[in-house]
Amino acid sequence: MSSSSRPAAGNIVAAGILAIALAIVVGTAALGAVRQIAPSPAPTPAATASPVPTSPATPAPATPAPTADPVDGSVVVLDTVDDNDPSVVVDDQTGTLADVVTGHAGDGMSVRWNEAIVDQVDPRTIGVTWVGFPGEEQVVLTIDSDAGAPVLVFDQKAPYANTDALGADRVLVLTFDNDVDADKVEVAFPSVEPTY
Repeated sequence: MSSSSRPAAGNIVAAGILAIALAIVVGTAALGAVRQIAPSPAPTPAATASPVPTSPATPAPATPAPTADPVDGSVVVLDTVDDNDPSVVVDDQTGTLADVVTGHAGDGMSVRWNEAIVDQVDPRTIGVTWVGFPGEEQVVLTIDSDAGAPVLVFDQKAPYANTDALGADRVLVLTFDNDVDADKVEVAFPSVEPTY
């Protein structure tokens, strides 16, 4: 091989390397250009929760009005000054009694046997005080009417007439659904001889 062919071969190799380097540089530049020219994808919008329609709150069903007199058949435990708990079962024949509760009993007897005191509490409410045997007796109160005025019949044990038997106060407070005049209320005690 002659010395003149070596430089040419070296030049060829150098030119090849230069061509490769140039291709890399041009390719990289071209790739960058392509990247700049190519549009970037549009950003995907973030998912938003669509409003969920809410249904209005369902109101609770209305409680139907009672069809029967809620007081009729009630049992009222009476207030006493001792540890006894007499009670009254209410039998309202009129359907006009709106409420019945115990009143506060005094010590001893405020009235004689088979008598009662009727007090006006308000236009529709009366208080009735009567006497019963000390103990846990159950009295039945039947409510009727006479010409629109209440008739209260207390069915309870009672002593014979003109006795000096001791008794204890019993008090009921009765409210009606219409006005009631305490002076027109009748109270009756069918005499029931006590059984010993």
